[in-house]
Amino acid sequence: MTERVIEVLAGTTGVVLAVADDGRLHQLGFGSGLAGRTPDFPVGIYPLAYPTFGEEPTREPALRITHADGATSTRLTFASAVVEAHEHGEVHRIALVDRVAPIGVDILLRTWPGYDLLETWVEVVNFGGEPVTLHEAAATAPAFAASSARLTHWGGGWAGEWSETTETLAHGTKVLASAGGVRPSLHLPPVVLLSPDGSATEESGSVGVCTLVWGGDARFAAEVAQHHQGRLIVGHQDRGAERHLDPDDRFETPHALWVWSEAGIGPTSRSLHRFAREQVVRGGTEIRATVANTWEAVGFALDDAGLAAQVDQAAAVGAELFLLDDGWFGSAHPRNDDTTSLGDWGVDRSKLPNGLQPLIDHTLAAGLRFGLWVEPEMVNPVSELYKAHPDWVIAESGRDRREERNQLVLDVLQPEVRRFAADVVSRVLADHPDISYLKWDANRDITEPGSTALAPDRQSHLPVDRVRATWDLMDDVARDHPDVELMLCASGGGRSDLGTLRWFHELWTSDNTDPVDRVRIQWGASHLLPASVVAAHVTHWGLRPVPFGCAVALSGRFGFDLDLVALSDEDRDVCAASAATYRRIRDLVQQGDLHRLASPVGTTRGAWAYRSADGDRAVVFAYRLPDDEPGNQVLALPWLAGKDLWAFDVEDLTPGRPSSAVAPLGAATLSWPDAAPPSASVWLITRR
Repeated sequence: MTERVIEVLAGTTGVVLAVADDGRLHQLGFGSGLAGRTPDFPVGIYPLAYPTFGEEPTREPALRITHADGATSTRLTFASAVVEAHEHGEVHRIALVDRVAPIGVDILLRTWPGYDLLETWVEVVNFGGEPVTLHEAAATAPAFAASSARLTHWGGGWAGEWSETTETLAHGTKVLASAGGVRPSLHLPPVVLLSPDGSATEESGSVGVCTLVWGGDARFAAEVAQHHQGRLIVGHQDRGAERHLDPDDRFETPHALWVWSEAGIGPTSRSLHRFAREQVVRGGTEIRATVANTWEAVGFALDDAGLAAQVDQAAAVGAELFLLDDGWFGSAHPRNDDTTSLGDWGVDRSKLPNGLQPLIDHTLAAGLRFGLWVEPEMVNPVSELYKAHPDWVIAESGRDRREERNQLVLDVLQPEVRRFAADVVSRVLADHPDISYLKWDANRDITEPGSTALAPDRQSHLPVDRVRATWDLMDDVARDHPDVELMLCASGGGRSDLGTLRWFHELWTSDNTDPVDRVRIQWGASHLLPASVVAAHVTHWGLRPVPFGCAVALSGRFGFDLDLVALSDEDRDVCAASAATYRRIRDLVQQGDLHRLASPVGTTRGAWAYRSADGDRAVVFAYRLPDDEPGNQVLALPWLAGKDLWAFDVEDLTPGRPSSAVAPLGAATLSWPDAAPPSASVWLITRR
């Protein structure tokens, strides 16, 4: 067979494949600078483009199938390649077939050159007359030269989301996988950063970032084999998720996104942020409101007078949206704690005798929008819903049903359950049409993973099918209520993925709102998420000074989650001044280009900046954390190096102290905060 080269380029990111003379597909290159790449050696020497079980017995497979005849090995050969245009680039479909079995495997590569982004996924189809079992099918499995390769990943569990780990890959396979099914990003946000030679910094070096666009459990397997042959296999978690393909069935894997840079980590984040804002998140290019939430202020203890007082103070400090959190529902079983009432979405008249409308009217009269908390995928056993429909939950027949946080997961694979969950939202909004924002929470993982909607021999389909059914539910809600903003929450940042964000406007980053911890959490999240979706609220967690808490929250989607009525006059003034400051800078924070300046990971200082697309304005945030020692170090602003520095002015906007007079910026540096830690400085830099 004549060698065929397939070049797929998406700006700085690309892959070049070639067909060997035996028909197998190999990878000539992956990353940047691949235009015009041709084989220097026989194609068969290059790594396989999509390795399969039995093909390379000493290497990790991306695909594993048990065929109808019981055979477990698969060898794929090239069948065809076609290219079609889409609005922002091209879609390449490369069709492979097994040499014997009636199995087809299509590798799909969608280019987004305007974002330097390559989207990849795989479709597996059973052309035969008998069922087959698909054990594993990765979305992407590129090879790389692993000379001192380093992998960065994040995790940490509840209140520890986005804890960063960077490690050098050793010989063997490093597997990272999330778990739980509903809140996987608590344990592992689905994104990794790969530096093949270990040299990447924020501003230099070769580096790739890969994220799985998936709302369920993810799996990243980073392999280093002999002779420093590396491969990163990325896909949904296959453990317990075997797929049975009947004749003519086609399975599409979750999609993965790759961004590659030869200029360090920073460009990959800026590309992902622009892509998320412009192509993923609902209303991603719109400015987000400043939110005042009730949870940290009052918890479940709701009453008309107390809530009205919170609304008045929210308006006084400059909030624009008042969010009533948990505790407002449950008539038969009042929601006084988390043990009851999920599923019973009528207003608790013992707390709010006249319902929600008087509070909504008061909120609107104060000049604020009104938002509400819901958890439509869950049910408490102590509820009228569970009493009427105990078969509506995910469970295994004949097995005990374990509870987590006193609740169970509704089985949205059942059509009537999915309709009920959608109707929960529709009924609330129909009864209260002035609600313009919903916080959609999910506070439990899956145990006993069974569904009556699946046949006994298809129960292993639940991990994938439940995610897709949940997405169908979210799609219904977003379609039916296009003018209602949605916040994505799952015990904090448990759903920090670009798949689920398609139906939401923002997400709750973490239940941990200690601003010292949030500096590190928001630093980690910035490797995937734009600041416009990263909800950051001022609270009393950690008992930190309110000015410091405001300075940290100002660097995300700003808001409040504290008892505004009980604030001291001094702290209330700081909050009001901070909200006013945010109105001046939020276009930069939410829509600007991120530049990370100093990492807080393993250190006691952190800093980053957001810059306008035209370069005329930037806002810089610098934080000194506990145990930081005083010093005269300066904070460098790399994007200003070599500029006409005399043409820029800097204004101090730090919460808690008067705004300084505008002064010229005389060098591409600023001084770190001089106050004792925890302390912060916020500067606005403007071209004259």
